Amino acid sequence: MQLQKISEELEPILDAMKSLIDKPETEHLTKGDRSKGFLTTNDYFQYVIGQDEQQVQKQFNSVTSEINAESILGSLQILKSMIPDMVNESYNQGPFKLICDDFGPANVIVKGEHDLTVVGVVDLEWVYAEPAQLFASASWWLLLDRPINEDRDFEIGGPPKVTSRYFRHLEMFKRILGEEEEKMPEQHSKKISKLMTWSEDSGAMWLHMLLSSGFFDWFTFPCMQLRQRVGVGKWSEQLEKINSQKEAKEFVARKLREVEEYDEKVGKVEQKKALLASDALTREEFIAAVRAIIS
Repeated sequence: MQLQKISEELEPILDAMKSLIDKPETEHLTKGDRSKGFLTTNDYFQYVIGQDEQQVQKQFNSVTSEINAESILGSLQILKSMIPDMVNESYNQGPFKLICDDFGPANVIVKGEHDLTVVGVVDLEWVYAEPAQLFASASWWLLLDRPINEDRDFEIGGPPKVTSRYFRHLEMFKRILGEEEEKMPEQHSKKISKLMTWSEDSGAMWLHMLLSSGFFDWFTFPCMQLRQRVGVGKWSEQLEKINSQKEAKEFVARKLREVEEYDEKVGKVEQKKALLASDALTREEFIAAVRAIIS
């Protein structure tokens, strides 16, 4: 099933929202009044985390288990509380930059294998204005993959193998950035690298990755880096405190009911699909049956 085409003026402002478009249960999350814009970086960050929170609250299958529900709810609350400390005050009220957070090596056209002179860029339909500190942050594409890809998740044994490679590439990126900045007029020199260094030193770079990619759980590569920075023990204490509250217990109970109902409906739809494949149902009968199941 696909969503109806979303009107142009209400298109999602984040690459993270693209994953919602194919989900009927999250149609309402891709709509909203953003015409007023954002006055500060803090407002923008709070809004984006709020979108992740809405997805968790309203998407029927946004959790997989009780532990998963507690982890997601608590981690989102912790991230929201960290935002004020992750905003660079010098850039809180601007400037705002045009950014394509889907941009990576695959978007760049070069002359050839032995001449990496950039001759063009492509696939820029997800360009939008966002805070400067996101523009001058450590690039996620140094992983050569999305930072929230399951292959990049932390496991019980420790961090993924790409961790050391990412930091090695980051050091190389910063060195080359510094060399290029030396060629710029003095009034522009070092602005990007200084802000990038701040994002690394403060840990804001990991929050930036989550804001651009979407929050899914604490064991994703950027969230685990942020968790380690806060302290695993302190993070766990905060999770326990949040999940001991009545509202959190009610949330977990509701989400478990919703995912059970969702799985039941998916099972019924799969049965109808099997009947359709065997010609036991016509296309019209299948559509009517599915509508009755999901209504």
